[in-house]
Amino acid sequence: MGDPRGEEASPRVKQARARAQRERQERLAKALEELEKLREKKPRKGRISVTEPEARRIKLPDGGLALSYNAQISADAAHGLIVSVAVTQEANDTGQLLPAVARIEERLQRKPDQMVADAGYTTRAAIEEMAERKTDFLGSMPREDATTGRTAPHRLPPSAFIFQPETNRYVCPEGKFLRHEGRLKKERGLVSRRYLARAKDCQICARKQECCPENRSGGRGILRLEESAAVLAFRQKMETEEAQAGYRRRGRVVEFCHAWIKSKLGLRQFHVRGLRKVKVEMLWACLTYNLQQWIRLRKLPTALATG
Repeated sequence: MGDPRGEEASPRVKQARARAQRERQERLAKALEELEKLREKKPRKGRISVTEPEARRIKLPDGGLALSYNAQISADAAHGLIVSVAVTQEANDTGQLLPAVARIEERLQRKPDQMVADAGYTTRAAIEEMAERKTDFLGSMPREDATTGRTAPHRLPPSAFIFQPETNRYVCPEGKFLRHEGRLKKERGLVSRRYLARAKDCQICARKQECCPENRSGGRGILRLEESAAVLAFRQKMETEEAQAGYRRRGRVVEFCHAWIKSKLGLRQFHVRGLRKVKVEMLWACLTYNLQQWIRLRKLPTALATG
């Protein structure tokens, strides 16, 4: 006689196998969907995990790559409370400032008087947009982006060339001219113009090896960067002590939120899979932080009165 228990278990085993097969097919279908999305943005990049198709390979602080999500937090500087949270699939923070402003405006029904963000968010496009919104913006943009020209490393720098605005040309240290070749590139907050020297001037030049050694048939080129008025005003503002003092507050506010969530809640990596579930986990973590911060703020006046 057969084992009744074995006969009863058989349908359950079949159902479990069918369910596992169905889930594998669903994950594969989701991975193919995410692969198409990724190829629309980056045609040359097409690696998607079947087990975690909505995650993206993101560079970690240690230089390695891992399947990750990009968590975004905005905090109120007055009380340190988190006022906006999001989780994205983007590999960096370049385009995340304006969505954060939109979330804050929607939640608080008012636009922020000031936004402070680090270098990852500080782009010329963001500076222009914040200026149009008439929102004071404090950020960090490397000074090398503000030079009058750009070139490859280990070459005679653009600063060695003198620009003549009246004739719209450069003069090299040997007295030869670099003329505007007509190529013009425009992007938000920046206009790029390219200037070239004549090939015959460079090929016989005594300083060719330190200026353009790899140019075998062409002359030296310089890319001149001209920033918009809004970007120049931003740079001028960020050179003031007042703006720098405001920028330094950023670390004490929003970096503390990240550090508290990592250290107190142990959320150094997400415990669930899928963008929707990850967003929920991040929301719960931020809610926990806000409750802790609210309790601390309620106790603060009493502590000061009895101190």
